[in-house]
Amino acid sequence: MKMKFLRGLFFVCVALCASSLVALAAPEKGKIATISIQKILGSSKVALDAQKILQAEVGKYQAKFKADEDALTAMKNDIEKKGSAWSDEVRAEKEREYQKRLRDYGVKTEDAKLEMQQLEKRHMEPILKQLHNIIAEFGKKNGYSLIFENTMKGLSNRTGLLYADDSFDISDQIQKELDSRLKK
Repeated sequence: MKMKFLRGLFFVCVALCASSLVALAAPEKGKIATISIQKILGSSKVALDAQKILQAEVGKYQAKFKADEDALTAMKNDIEKKGSAWSDEVRAEKEREYQKRLRDYGVKTEDAKLEMQQLEKRHMEPILKQLHNIIAEFGKKNGYSLIFENTMKGLSNRTGLLYADDSFDISDQIQKELDSRLKK
């Protein structure tokens, strides 16, 4: 048993030494940078134009559904106020009609959500693909080994980046390149 322990300890030591040698032998590579995708998309003219198109569509849908929402609210209020005066048949018929309209409204809003997702994909996906390419090219061209996304800092951050000095941020350079490539 002692022999197995010693043999296991020996292999662990060899593995640690080997990994240390690999780390020491690896060529020291370049630089590290951070970018904020949120900042880039929030200041890029191309991205802002796409977001305006999307917001205009959202506004159209909101106006379109406002009348349906008001009609459903009025119908529900009518059933609650007058329902006790109606016969059971009339009340049941009004409730069925309300439930049918509510389902129809749900289908319309779900369809609108899918249309908005497709519209967002059509407008934003080319921008995001180009952004990805720009980041990769910029990193290679300027000798960066790592470029981290840095929209949120701190413990609530899900990217794992807890702190980065602002001097590492290359968002402005990436945003300028994005706008110059996607000019209309």
